[in-house]
Amino acid sequence: MIIEYFKYLTNPATKSAKKLGQLQEAIAMEARYKRSQLQWEPHLKNTKLLIEESSRQVIDPNELIVLGSGLLLDTPIEFLAKYFERVYLIDVVHLKKIKKNINKFNNVFLIEHDVTGLADQIIETTKTSSNDFQPKASIPKLSADTSLVISANMLSQLHYSPVKFVTNTLGYDEKKQKKLTKEIMLSHIQMLSQLTCRVCLITDYKRNYKDERQHIIEQEEALPGIKLPKPDKEWLWEIAPKGELSKNISLTSVVYGYQDFKQLN
Repeated sequence: MIIEYFKYLTNPATKSAKKLGQLQEAIAMEARYKRSQLQWEPHLKNTKLLIEESSRQVIDPNELIVLGSGLLLDTPIEFLAKYFERVYLIDVVHLKKIKKNINKFNNVFLIEHDVTGLADQIIETTKTSSNDFQPKASIPKLSADTSLVISANMLSQLHYSPVKFVTNTLGYDEKKQKKLTKEIMLSHIQMLSQLTCRVCLITDYKRNYKDERQHIIEQEEALPGIKLPKPDKEWLWEIAPKGELSKNISLTSVVYGYQDFKQLN
């Protein structure tokens, strides 16, 4: 906890990223990965392979945009930097270690951006003002030169910070939470579906909670109320091994991977 607190103090971030807890989440994600590295590795390998497969099918590899680049755990950055002329890594927070790691690439650029379009709306809202938020998904640096957009392992996470914030700050009830959650996810899917370039989408779709004998004791949708077409690839991600959530329960996600999601819509 002391190390995480130190990282919080020493990593720069936007006002909204700090207020919505997104800087803290990025640091916590790094800690979770270190604790569960062995269990996460097959998922990270599958994600990288799918991204490489999708990239190789791009005819003119000019510009690449990675949405939710995060800690670059699931991004084959060495391959992408060699394959594309320019690579834009987009996320609400880029930790200092990531900034340092990409310095060796002269064609890789970091951009801090909230792809949901909600951050500024939310932090400027009070209990006495209107709080009917409208997600407005957007992608900076999108142009005619964009060859591929990657959205990897972020779709089911987009709602977490804003929904948690409005629940704690504005008293959102369960109905409003579910509504905003679905709207955030749909906005992202619709944005990807309307792009003219190739789109690589990777997302967890279902979640299984298992007991000590690996029996499924509970299932839930990772994208509540949203149906996706059959994926090109499907695999399991042991996102929370036993002991992470509770002493006897583990959480495994079913992940869907699409080499070109746009063509399916």
